[in-house]
Amino acid sequence: MILEARNLCWSARGRPILAGVDLSVSEGETLGLVGPNGSGKSTLMQLLAGIREPSSGEVRVKGRRLAEMPRRQAARMIAFLEQQAETTEAITVRDAVELGRTPWLTPLQPWSAEDDRIVARALADADMEGFERRSWSTLSGGERQRVHLARALAQCPQILLLDEPTNHLDIQHQLSILGLVARLPVTAVIALHDLNQALACDRVGVLSSGRLVALGTPEEVLTIERVHAVFGVRVSIVTDPCDGTRLFRFRPLA
Repeated sequence: MILEARNLCWSARGRPILAGVDLSVSEGETLGLVGPNGSGKSTLMQLLAGIREPSSGEVRVKGRRLAEMPRRQAARMIAFLEQQAETTEAITVRDAVELGRTPWLTPLQPWSAEDDRIVARALADADMEGFERRSWSTLSGGERQRVHLARALAQCPQILLLDEPTNHLDIQHQLSILGLVARLPVTAVIALHDLNQALACDRVGVLSSGRLVALGTPEEVLTIERVHAVFGVRVSIVTDPCDGTRLFRFRPLA
């Protein structure tokens, strides 16, 4: 397993936010995390990224405790796209994406033509070509999200952690980003609000009140009964006549 969480817990002001989470992610797998607001998705993502330290339990990367890894080594392994990542610095799009190369630069290995190539590819993959000289302050929310994705891609990670990566994006770019992640030769953990998007993941974990209540394939985990119990909605499953894809249709309880 490339990424593991073992009895992971985190509390704030004595209040448990995440409790006893155990999960493992295989190399090359895409794992979706779903759950209602406040279920602990973002907290779990931050713990997996090493941004927060667990109250108890541990995260392991390729069998090694993440807490014991040097920050540069961890940053070469894991890239994290936060849900709300902002900056007050007066930087350009190119500047922001170049930050993704920081873990790979040393006095003996300064910026090179290879770094230029990686940054250009990341901008193209995130559909941000032609924006290089644009100021960060002039970008829309969706454009900023795509710049952050490009920065994460420029990091060349083995593990990509994405906390609601389709937030602020229009439908075209939502499909583009999720399709890109599916094609990348990386292990991905993606926190999602859209259960229909989660159906495309290899496996899905369902969080409720800080606990991982289910983990398995989308068909095993996202059942009508579980969606009803966890999300508090009525749900039916429909089939897309174009390609036979299984989809959810939601209705309020009342």
